[in-house]
Amino acid sequence: MSRPPFQHMDDLLQRLLDDQVEPDEMQRLAKAIREDPQVRDYYVDSLLVCAMIRRSSQVTGELSKSDLMRAISSGAGQGGSGGLGRRLRSIAAVLLLGALAAVAACLFRYMDRGPAIGTLAGEYEAQWRRSRPRPGQALYARSYDLLEGVAEMRLGEGARIVLEAPCRVELKGVGELALKKGRLAAVILPQAQGFQVQTPTALITDLGTEFGVIARGDGSSEAHALKGRISVAPAPDGSAQSLSRVLNERFAAVVDADGRTIRSDLAARADLFLVQLPSVSRSSGPVGRVDLADIVGGGNGRGTGRLDQGIDSVTGQALTHPATRIRQARRSEFRPTRQFRGIDGVFVPNGALGPVVISSTGLTFPECPATLGSYYGGPANSGKFYDIPSQRTYSTRLNGVTSGTSRYPALNLHPNAGITFDLDPIRRDNPNVRIDRFSAVCGVPKDVPQPPFSPADVWVLLDGAVRQHLNYPVGGNVEKVDIPIPPQARFLTLVTTCSGRADYSWILFGDPFLGPAATAQEEAGR
Repeated sequence: MSRPPFQHMDDLLQRLLDDQVEPDEMQRLAKAIREDPQVRDYYVDSLLVCAMIRRSSQVTGELSKSDLMRAISSGAGQGGSGGLGRRLRSIAAVLLLGALAAVAACLFRYMDRGPAIGTLAGEYEAQWRRSRPRPGQALYARSYDLLEGVAEMRLGEGARIVLEAPCRVELKGVGELALKKGRLAAVILPQAQGFQVQTPTALITDLGTEFGVIARGDGSSEAHALKGRISVAPAPDGSAQSLSRVLNERFAAVVDADGRTIRSDLAARADLFLVQLPSVSRSSGPVGRVDLADIVGGGNGRGTGRLDQGIDSVTGQALTHPATRIRQARRSEFRPTRQFRGIDGVFVPNGALGPVVISSTGLTFPECPATLGSYYGGPANSGKFYDIPSQRTYSTRLNGVTSGTSRYPALNLHPNAGITFDLDPIRRDNPNVRIDRFSAVCGVPKDVPQPPFSPADVWVLLDGAVRQHLNYPVGGNVEKVDIPIPPQARFLTLVTTCSGRADYSWILFGDPFLGPAATAQEEAGR
């Protein structure tokens, strides 16, 4: 090969093959390849050599290493058999095609990007399909498919977009994107007014606002004016634009799957969207802690339990299959669960029937509200739920992260349900774990079927005393649970209640861990 046409070109090509070239560097290289034949020839030659080296292992099955090295150094036409020369010429032809394909791929990969239109400002537990942008990296006019977690994009000078998985968008410019599926929230500053989000059936235009958009799997779209105003119209596919609506703050609209009907008399639901990256932290597995969901699944708190199994709230027996219908408990009776080590018992809470017993020692829950005594199975080591009308099983997410997995465990506590953990045997079984607190992220998944939704309450008790009370009136954001546990405390009780029908009140405790108190450094990082 000849000398490189400019200084550091070999280093640049090596970083290109390692996928470490910055966009501005590749743009300069692409320009040089277009305009300078010497640069273009050296580029092709370099890729040919790299291709031969990388594919040499495929050749050595037919040629010995010495034959291959002799052929590369002295040429296939000098010495050796005619068959060897023919084989090398065939190999060279294949490698040339491969190298040219690599040239095209690298060029198109960078030359077709165009100018950057934004940056990835931040992310939370994000996993992407194919493209894997990192915080601080530039974003281009192309598709981005967020499989898990939450991501924040900054487009142009004044558009901040928060995606919650699963979500797929196509960035079209600094003032426009297409939401193919999923949900996003947009916070638009005055200088970016007019920003547009297009779904398969709707076109949402900012009129100086903060809004949320959902593109559902059935083809319908939702737009929620959280602050300010937005315009909602059918997608620009020839439909009459006279159907457009202007939504004032706190109103929402639904565009049907055909893109022809707009219903705009709905209340906006801020709880369906994240306008900031989550502030609650999620842990990756129960390292140095005890997983309470795993104990509910019949395990030891360190991953031996079975996913999607639980305990019947009335009988106290193991549930090996998900519940498929809502039942009624005639009495609020505490049921011991001796076959589950570390669990004192379960119960269906109903304050209307008198004192609600929550432990084998007779502790009660005086603050328990009146319920209908309805229950749906019982506590489960699961992030899934069975939808009765559709007869389908759904996976759920908290803050865009799939719950009820070995990495992100979840305790499913659909109202009305109560479970009491006995901390004494848990301490004896885990002498190396300092149990100073109970921590979790608690919420109602957003990807459950839509209304009717029943309001729900969450209660965390320690030895019968309420330590935390959360209320979810129409859904709910994910909230942090962090309860200090004194050394003498014995019973930790988790309760979910619902005053009406227990429809779609899928309360999840994500990452329900017993473990040491957070250090000052950990607290500062939250």
